[in-house]
Amino acid sequence: MTLNTNSSFYDLKAVSAMLPESSQLEGKTLLWTGTGGFLGQWVLQFVKHLNKKILKIPCKLLAYDVVIPKNSELEEFIDSGIHFRSHDLTKKLWPVHEKIDYVVHMAGIASPTHYKLRPLDTIDVSLEGTRSALEIARHHGAKFLFTSSSEVYQTPNVFPTPETYVGAIPPNTERSCYDISKLMAENFVYIYSNNYGVDACSVRIFNSFGVGIKESDSRILPRIASASKSKNKIQIYKSNTLPTRTYCPAANTIAGIFKALIRGKTSETYNIGISNPEISVTQLIELSNDLCGIDVEFEYVQPSSVYIHEPLRRCPDITKAQTEIGYNPSVTLQKGLEDYFHWALQMYSGISHR
Repeated sequence: MTLNTNSSFYDLKAVSAMLPESSQLEGKTLLWTGTGGFLGQWVLQFVKHLNKKILKIPCKLLAYDVVIPKNSELEEFIDSGIHFRSHDLTKKLWPVHEKIDYVVHMAGIASPTHYKLRPLDTIDVSLEGTRSALEIARHHGAKFLFTSSSEVYQTPNVFPTPETYVGAIPPNTERSCYDISKLMAENFVYIYSNNYGVDACSVRIFNSFGVGIKESDSRILPRIASASKSKNKIQIYKSNTLPTRTYCPAANTIAGIFKALIRGKTSETYNIGISNPEISVTQLIELSNDLCGIDVEFEYVQPSSVYIHEPLRRCPDITKAQTEIGYNPSVTLQKGLEDYFHWALQMYSGISHR
């Protein structure tokens, strides 16, 4: 685990402004998996922010990931209420002796390039990890949240796409290990809620981006930033229809995750993203160039095998999240891109732009 330990890059005030109910975390203990990943680093920074500046009674975060931070990185979290624990989330997570109030299973292998190389680990992190975390929540009487993905919709025919839409995921592609295991994990949430009385819900995250994404992640925004740093062209995939997405700044995502954790209804699922603008990859490059003063050119190539079955559109209907948990994303795409590139162009080396 390598953390981006400069908290000044994170828009934590925006998260706080969207989350007035954070006071409900006072004195609580949270078990959270996947804290070494991109969104996990936002969770660490936000909990530290809560405990230092917001909460009268600090909360306690048990932060689980495969590798815990280096000693030099741990210094930032001294007296922050965060306790790091190493565990391989493809294996059963049990027992946990502290009294737990909230459990979040966020660990996962989310980059297509990476889950193509590790399909069984991708499945195990989702399924074994979710079931283990649900058992902990069941044992402790804790509220549970699972972070799912917009991938469960595949390519919808309803836009914006509501949670009631049932996707059609192909079972035998290089992406299936991620997509199907996320959907199966959602079913675990349903079963534990309805059969075992666990107060559990799920969120489906739509194309979140921001500070903390590794340059080697291989998704589009890290490749744009890396190409800008190296002054080289970026390769984008040629297809009959260019994929379109709504890209959600991470501050919105983190606020949505915490809102669902605190206010989400048992057995329900919530879309967490932004509904506009829905843009193509070429439009994203042009927007990034215009907003951030960069000059990235692109060239078309044939897609690699893991992108052949990529969903062609992603655009969430967030009405349910707005109505039931008060999710109202306030950070615009423009602000998110400006913050991300400000960080990435300082941190990236320019060697992973392809």
